[in-house]
Amino acid sequence: MTKKLYPLKFQPILKTKVWGGNRLVKEYGKYPDPEEEIDLSHIGESWEIADMGDESTMVSEGFLAENSLFDLLETYLGDLVGDKVFEMYNLQFPIMVKLLDINKHISVQVHPDDEIALERYDSYGKEEFWHILDADNDAVIYLGFKRKVTATEFYDRCKDGTVIQLLNEIRPKKGDNFHIKPGTVHSASGGIRLVEIQQPSDITFRLYDWEREFDALTAREMHLEEAIDCIDYNASDPASLLIPTNPTRGPLLESDNFIISAVDLQGPRQIHTESYGSFIIYVCTQGSASFQVMEGGRKASYDISKGGTILIPASLDDFSIVPLENKTLLLEVWLRPAEMVDDYIDESVSDDCGDDDGSEFDEECGEDCHCGHNHKH
Repeated sequence: MTKKLYPLKFQPILKTKVWGGNRLVKEYGKYPDPEEEIDLSHIGESWEIADMGDESTMVSEGFLAENSLFDLLETYLGDLVGDKVFEMYNLQFPIMVKLLDINKHISVQVHPDDEIALERYDSYGKEEFWHILDADNDAVIYLGFKRKVTATEFYDRCKDGTVIQLLNEIRPKKGDNFHIKPGTVHSASGGIRLVEIQQPSDITFRLYDWEREFDALTAREMHLEEAIDCIDYNASDPASLLIPTNPTRGPLLESDNFIISAVDLQGPRQIHTESYGSFIIYVCTQGSASFQVMEGGRKASYDISKGGTILIPASLDDFSIVPLENKTLLLEVWLRPAEMVDDYIDESVSDDCGDDDGSEFDEECGEDCHCGHNHKH
């Protein structure tokens, strides 16, 4: 008989990038496994919760420590993710959470939708949500086209280095949110730390790399020809691209792939897990919080601070979230399978607490895999 699951924290997987910096290490305490040698001055991504085949985040605390997310899913099945979620995704954890430190220009890029990704790479597409943790004064996000363009014009602009002139420029600030749909051309620069919530796919088509592609020392693989039919060439209204963080307005984003809400934790909050029918992920964007559960008749606490992430298994009993600082903000992430939509009633949150306080992609794929990578099936 398997032991009961508990709130899960993971050892992040750090990724060096040409555009990365050192602030995930210095400001967010993201350190690699002691046995891993990595350049801490160019950390671009911290994979907080991820199951990407050969790379799956490892549990960092409790009796499940050193087990991977894939190992947990293989053992606990619907108890980890929810029965209906498991029916849809099987042995693929359906959401990936990253922290990014964009210190220099990331490539102008695009991600395919599910249809193209499945047809070409036997993978999921890549829908993304960005939450800005911090932004320097010179930070810029390039997102979508200012006007409708043709594929020919776009191709030529990528080749001659003027493609940026076609893109909306947004000056992000702390707390801003952006929904990056598949097919939306985007880039960023100038000092941004953000949370990225996405589908379990790392398919990124690089379209223009700020002229790094023309230098043999900095050149990376480009994918302009492969991406040309994946792009949405319509104009995007800049005002519609920004989602302000407002904990009282309901979900920040509700899509087929995830539901994301902002939680302003002004006091203890009781969470009724049964009403979700899914795992829940919390990311702390400000302050710190304690997740309190009953274990063997005793209260146990699992704490996270800014930049920390915790996974609540679907089978966990009701629990409390208690702020440890005056201003504590969280992102709450879960998903609702399509067959659950009609009978869904939001009874998940109550203030009555009782006595409780843009990288490489891999075209190789296992025969039964739908994430674009070789799983240990």
